[in-house]
Amino acid sequence: MRFVIITGGPLPDEASGVIRGFAGEPDTRLIACDSGCDYLAGTGIVPDVVIGDMDSITVKGLDFIKANDVPVEKYPVEKDWTDTEIALKKTGSDDEVILVCPLSGRIDHVIANLGLAVQYRSEGRKITVTDGITTCCPLTGEDFAEVSVSSYEGGAAVSLMPFSFDAPVTGVTTEGLYYPLTDAVLNAGSSLSFSNHPVEGAEKIKVSIKSGKLVLVVTKSV
Repeated sequence: MRFVIITGGPLPDEASGVIRGFAGEPDTRLIACDSGCDYLAGTGIVPDVVIGDMDSITVKGLDFIKANDVPVEKYPVEKDWTDTEIALKKTGSDDEVILVCPLSGRIDHVIANLGLAVQYRSEGRKITVTDGITTCCPLTGEDFAEVSVSSYEGGAAVSLMPFSFDAPVTGVTTEGLYYPLTDAVLNAGSSLSFSNHPVEGAEKIKVSIKSGKLVLVVTKSV
């Protein structure tokens, strides 16, 4: 099963293309977190369920839920988990998760969502974070990721972000990047592996690691 989880916050227009690409596919379930339903209301994409404390959804979103008879799982405002984490807990160990969330704006929410993604990946889960412009792929332990870069008109910017100060990321090897790495060691707090880009003509890039925690970030070059 694939779960596409749409959070609240300032999602760009490009996020709708990601969501539409998965909506209606077999074995795919759309979950809107609270005001994430406001975003869907603006696109006409109907989620399978809305989850959250409903403290930030607007009247427009509530009307959209009612008009489309969307089930709602409501939780108390005072709780130990964010709406996003509650939605993630609805997924199983073998499920794929596409977390559609803002990657700008509230920096605390951005870091929290990336942290959740890294944690879930460390448990062997399949998870990708995107806002339709930027794609973040967490890697943990002995791991690899492959990302298409062919859709980035004007080029893509690629950064490898070590995500833990407890241990370095070892065995970092890349394919398709202008500044290649082979069996490299990366440490958190260093910008050595930031602002790379694909080689000319590359349609995809690959990154593998042997140990540690890393977030592969691919976004539009500016």
